[in-house]
Amino acid sequence: MNNNNKQKVVRRIDFETSNNIALRVDKRKSKRAGSIGFKIFAYVFLTFIAFCQVFPFYLKLIDSFQAPETIPNADILYLWPENFTLANYWTAMNVSGFWMALGYTICHTVCFTAISLFIAIIVAYTLTKLEFKGKKIVSGLLLATMMVPGEVLMIPNYIIALKMGINQNVFGLILPGIVNVFGIFLLKQYMQTIPNSVLESAEMDGCNELKKIFKIIVPMSKPVIITYVILTVVSTWNEYLWPLIMQSSGSPVQTLQLIMYKFYPGLGNYADGFVRSAGMILITIPIITVYGVFQKYFLSQNNIAGMK
Repeated sequence: MNNNNKQKVVRRIDFETSNNIALRVDKRKSKRAGSIGFKIFAYVFLTFIAFCQVFPFYLKLIDSFQAPETIPNADILYLWPENFTLANYWTAMNVSGFWMALGYTICHTVCFTAISLFIAIIVAYTLTKLEFKGKKIVSGLLLATMMVPGEVLMIPNYIIALKMGINQNVFGLILPGIVNVFGIFLLKQYMQTIPNSVLESAEMDGCNELKKIFKIIVPMSKPVIITYVILTVVSTWNEYLWPLIMQSSGSPVQTLQLIMYKFYPGLGNYADGFVRSAGMILITIPIITVYGVFQKYFLSQNNIAGMK
């Protein structure tokens, strides 16, 4: 091959190489542009959804800071209180038995969450890591209970509470429904990802079943436990129907959800509306606090069971 042919071959190779590089650069640019466009769309869409969720709450917050003597104009959307005051919050706390209801609600929520979590951890560990006869039958029976609506179980639970004599105190709110089947299967599904070799190593070191649960399983299941705690706290804090049923039996226990009707102290239509807004904000603050404190655990996607 002469020198001219060699030069032509080299030029052709260089041309093809440059074309390939240009194509790769174009593909990368198009992918990057598509990724940036999707991110912009996602941010805009999620911002709009967040605004739709937060804006009504913001309006209630503004109402709670309006002065009692304020007469709002129906044609105006108030984005800031005309006369800023905290008087509505003091009124809501003083005329409705707020502090006693707060104590009952905290006791109900904390005790129910703690006891149901303990039961859920024990049952989930038993169904996941222990072998015994009838294991599949027990799992099937527990799963079948999730198909029964909660309203169907209220009458039997109410009768049981009456027979046990716990309808007159806070135990009537806590004990019925203490076995959370949804929580059991939520923890069970996560515990299945924990290698059995970790538990076998712990058993060789002399750990009994309780030590395996609380020194190995619980720390490794922290994300799903926090998720269960958040879901249970929110649902228990906002529970209305069951406390109302217990109250109908003569129980003196009143939760925050039951005293909302007392946020109308008779000050006038607009003033009562401002007090009610303040009371609703007070009831919501603990839930917002729980989400704020445990958000990083709730959003965690790391499967720490796969640690080496």
